[in-house]
Amino acid sequence: MAKIPVSALSPGMKLTKPVVNDAGMVLLGEGTELTATLIERLLNMNIGSVYIEGAASPGKSKDEMLAELDARFKKTENEPYMGTLKRLFKEHIEELYK
Repeated sequence: MAKIPVSALSPGMKLTKPVVNDAGMVLLGEGTELTATLIERLLNMNIGSVYIEGAASPGKSKDEMLAELDARFKKTENEPYMGTLKRLFKEHIEELYK
């Protein structure tokens, strides 16, 4: 199951969770196969993202992700809590590639 932005949807994808509006009303049910028309309607209703079938796959390799993480935390990892945040992100990246 992957949560992706509505702008990245394409016809033929299937929902794994219902799409609901701010009031909690179900707009599209679980298992609905998306069409171009439904995707356009979701965009028009300002729905941000939906859950679809399939696994989320990172667009970068594990080594690229870890190198980017190191670069982002290089200046701040010695500050309070930043080392902990970096460790948590690293654990998450490791889980993605198991």
